Amino acid sequence: FAFTLPALNRQEPDKRFEWTSLPQGARNSPTLCQLYVDNALQPLRKAWPEVIIYHYMDDILFAQSQPFTGQQIQEIHNVLKLHGLVVAPEKIQLSAPWKYLGWSLTDQVILQGALETPTEFTTLHDAQKLLGDLQWLRPVVSIPNELINELRPLLKGSDPMKPVHMTPEQVKILQQILDCVT
Repeated sequence: FAFTLPALNRQEPDKRFEWTSLPQGARNSPTLCQLYVDNALQPLRKAWPEVIIYHYMDDILFAQSQPFTGQQIQEIHNVLKLHGLVVAPEKIQLSAPWKYLGWSLTDQVILQGALETPTEFTTLHDAQKLLGDLQWLRPVVSIPNELINELRPLLKGSDPMKPVHMTPEQVKILQQILDCVT
């Protein structure tokens, strides 16, 4: 038995509750990364309820109506450092346009970054990259799960250089997905 408690406005990862869970490798686990960063951000979320804090993996966006003060930025650094998370100075963006998960954010407009969705690919690695990009884009542009599920058979195998060929039906489905994006 399992259920998910959605986060308000996608500000943090959904909470997943399970009666039993299968062991999974802790190394490089996206789920564990999400949970760890979410846990590190909780003190800031509680201290600053008016600040929008989005995160996906190691990309974190802080937004508020006024520019952040030096003291606030230092507090962010200190809280993250307590959890062993260090932000590289070159990753801090204090003025527009801000880059976040392939999007460009300005004071007035949010622009989708250049989306590279190849309609032809030859290797398992190419298929993995495409499906990974579609997976994070799916909730933003409302790509139905059913369409992405039709492409999942392309991910079979373990050799990244293994040749991959789409069926004519998968080509049509990929075009439907690209229509959702544009």
